[in-house]
Amino acid sequence: MRMFNLMERKGCVPNIVTYTTLIHGFCKSKRVEEGVRLFNEMSMKGVAANTVTYTVFIQGYCLVGKPNIAQEVFNHMGSHNAPPDIRTYNVLLDALCCNGKVEKALMIFEYMRKREMDVSIVTYTIVIQGMCKVGKVEDAFDLFCCLFSKGMKPNVVTYTTMITGFCRRGLIREADALFRKMKEDGFLPNERVS
Repeated sequence: MRMFNLMERKGCVPNIVTYTTLIHGFCKSKRVEEGVRLFNEMSMKGVAANTVTYTVFIQGYCLVGKPNIAQEVFNHMGSHNAPPDIRTYNVLLDALCCNGKVEKALMIFEYMRKREMDVSIVTYTIVIQGMCKVGKVEDAFDLFCCLFSKGMKPNVVTYTTMITGFCRRGLIREADALFRKMKEDGFLPNERVS
């Protein structure tokens, strides 16, 4: 903040990138309320938040275990001329899954697919991981298998996530078969799998 204050004293007017960078720092260090104060100051000075700013807040609120507030921020983005992008959706899905709200994450994921949004392998991996964490390994594997019919290929993180899910459920034969498939597809196991 000292550099920010010095910047303002020297007549350099902070823009949305400057504010969002500082807000990100506060949120990353779990000081979301300080980020909110800076956000309010920014708004009073006429600097409009953008999609990245709101995404940072969503991530911050999830980091401090407040996924409901993150969801509220997400819901208000469109009315503030900052529509969510795929990164925003991924951050929200990940946060919901990490906070045990997998059913809510699945509803949002289904909404994304119905709207034919550009859902990436990252999005699928987040949902698969969330499903595995709550014991829905078979459903996660069904989703994993549908990747191929959608013309998508799992990456090493997707494979690792699914293999880990199988192992946690004691499905060692399935984990081993998927491990061999991963190697056949040209992926080398990372330290989480080997």
